[in-house]
Amino acid sequence: MVKVLVVLVLIFSVSFAQTNKTENKKEPVVINADKLEYYNKEKVAVYSGNVDVKKGNFNLKADTVKIYLDEKGDVSRIYAVGNVYFQQENKWGKSKEAEYYKDKNLIILKNNAEVHQGKNVVEGDEIYYYIDEEKAVATSKGSRVRSVLFPKEKEEK
Repeated sequence: MVKVLVVLVLIFSVSFAQTNKTENKKEPVVINADKLEYYNKEKVAVYSGNVDVKKGNFNLKADTVKIYLDEKGDVSRIYAVGNVYFQQENKWGKSKEAEYYKDKNLIILKNNAEVHQGKNVVEGDEIYYYIDEEKAVATSKGSRVRSVLFPKEKEEK
């Protein structure tokens, strides 16, 4: 279990804490859940029941979060399902499912996905966010992708 927490610290500092990288690297990952099951043979940690993950200014909530480890014990994938919600500063999003792939540094929000930044919003069935490229792709199967973008307000001097 300690190995899982150490690995989580590394993954969250790389992937989710981009605004203030040096400060967030020092922050611990704090996970609260009703239950934790660790399957050593499968290399999977399953947190369930009101899961709340915090690292610095990043917060992730879901009904269940599964952490998949590779042969070395490093995180290879994170899967969150049920009432997925994340927030970092003025950005927040929600969906029914979310996946993170370390090798691609990719976050995918699935099923009624929406991402908000300030008053702006993007909605779709799936939203892919490529962290290294700072690129987002929204897709929808049954309906269309929807965006609401507000003009930037002028700053007073």
